[in-house]
Amino acid sequence: MSRAIQYRQFGGPGVLEMAEVAEPAPGAGEVRVVVRAVGLNPVDSKTFGGDARLRVVGFLRRLVDPKRWFGKEGSRFPRGVARDFAGVIDAVGRDGRDVSSASGVGDLAVGDAVLGTLRSAPGLGDKRGALRDHLVVSIDDVIRKPESLSFETASSLGVAAQSASGALRQLGLNGSDVIVISAAAGGVGSLAVQLAVHQGATVIGIAGKHNADYLRSLGAIPVVHGEGVKSRILEAAPEPVTKFLDCYGGEYVKLGFSLGLSGKAIGTLVPSPGAIIRGAQFTGSRHARPGDLQEVAGLVADGAIKVAIARAYPFDVESVRDAYAELNKGHVRGKLVVALS
Repeated sequence: MSRAIQYRQFGGPGVLEMAEVAEPAPGAGEVRVVVRAVGLNPVDSKTFGGDARLRVVGFLRRLVDPKRWFGKEGSRFPRGVARDFAGVIDAVGRDGRDVSSASGVGDLAVGDAVLGTLRSAPGLGDKRGALRDHLVVSIDDVIRKPESLSFETASSLGVAAQSASGALRQLGLNGSDVIVISAAAGGVGSLAVQLAVHQGATVIGIAGKHNADYLRSLGAIPVVHGEGVKSRILEAAPEPVTKFLDCYGGEYVKLGFSLGLSGKAIGTLVPSPGAIIRGAQFTGSRHARPGDLQEVAGLVADGAIKVAIARAYPFDVESVRDAYAELNKGHVRGKLVVALS
């Protein structure tokens, strides 16, 4: 048997529970990972919280493909929690059989340290969830972990790397741009800041006053959020702002338009009807490419990009609930992770 964090109804962190589940066996084209660390993301809370926007997406997918109502994917509960993970392969699948040996699948083999993220459509999440002792994944969803990365750091990269890379690509960022990024000290925001700087862009990061020095260390010009933020941006910008990436939601898309930007120059990771109607781009991991995670992991391993681990929590249900409660406050600098060993 294996342990897994699951939920049987939508709600806050209190709905999470530890469950005993059957130890999974990998099939053809799959590997089983002994999970060493799991990175937490705001989308996790939105998923197990039953966020209305994500549930609408799931409903629409079922309308397009009615068999989802009746298949295994249509059975909503229990569901697992979290997407990003790092660990060590302990079994590979070949022709549907569990091969717990040094045999390989593709270029992966038992004993390889890997990192990855569970990919799924918004609104559905993934029934497995990464918060478990053993996780079976497709070989397409993992990459080898660079040796210099800790499991905690490696586990924090998946969603953030794909969201930041995809968003900057969709905005067509280049070295001549001056880009404003909201929630710039958060998990996705801090990575987006560094990727933009790495591409040669001038970055203005919106965050709390206490994060100003942190943003400077990432290469950004810090601007404090709150009343008067537009004036502070205009004062800080060495040249006119050309792009805006919203990693928080709320009124930030409106702020982008007030800076004179067109919808094509504004991206948001948190869609709202008003933002989409006005032409802002709903972006993030949906615009990622397969090589993005590998590229970001390499940049982190080389020291070109820094990842801040705000705190590592132990793998017990109370600690995981506390971690998501802290994440939901919206003031975490960097990433929260759960260390399984």
